[in-house]
Amino acid sequence: MYIAEVIGKIVSVIKHSAYENRTLLLIQPLNLESKPVKTPTIAVDYVGAGEGDIVLVGAGPGVAQEVFGVQDAPIRELVMGIIDRFDVDAIDATGYKS
Repeated sequence: MYIAEVIGKIVSVIKHSAYENRTLLLIQPLNLESKPVKTPTIAVDYVGAGEGDIVLVGAGPGVAQEVFGVQDAPIRELVMGIIDRFDVDAIDATGYKS
């Protein structure tokens, strides 16, 4: 799992049946300092997130099936929650909290 910011919606006329009644979102993965990392990607929305929301993204084989009971779906990443806020303790160069 990782955090990301929703930066837009994907519009598709023809979708796999697993995507019916679901929104496809363009998301930008973030590090713990809320800075962009990696390339933006597409995720299936299961919680009603919108542009500008910070979200929790599940990725990996079987996540959609395990969490939402979706069978045989070509879903690699899905939005599992909207994050109101998160806090990270500062860690110094030795790996200990400062």
